[in-house]
Amino acid sequence: MSRTFAQIGAAALLCVIPLALGGCSLLDNHRSLTLRTVMDAEYDAPDTTSNPVEMTRTACGQELGCVEAYDTDEATYIRFESRDRAAEYGSSLDDGFVVNYIVMDFAGKDGTSPQHQRSAMEVLAGTWQDYHGTFPDR
Repeated sequence: MSRTFAQIGAAALLCVIPLALGGCSLLDNHRSLTLRTVMDAEYDAPDTTSNPVEMTRTACGQELGCVEAYDTDEATYIRFESRDRAAEYGSSLDDGFVVNYIVMDFAGKDGTSPQHQRSAMEVLAGTWQDYHGTFPDR
């Protein structure tokens, strides 16, 4: 009889553990933040996503593999399905910044001051209370 209880307990654990671990990724608030939300956010500070233009269809082909993209005066924002893919793409840029699933590309954004671009990085990083990274010199 005790063997039956042990088998039932083991079977229950085999069912519960994957559900618990899977639920963690489903509840990842970093993953659920869309660029649309970032673009539409209102702050008590100067706008750091000036003149946003949605460009997902043209930017996110098979080669880049992103899920969402916007162009602003400050940077081109690109969101990926995974943190690893965002980090990989961000490391390929000469002038970029990565926070979780989102990459900011500053290439060709010479019409905006470095201070304003730094503010844009800080606003994006401040979206999460757990960001502890650094900011590239602007």
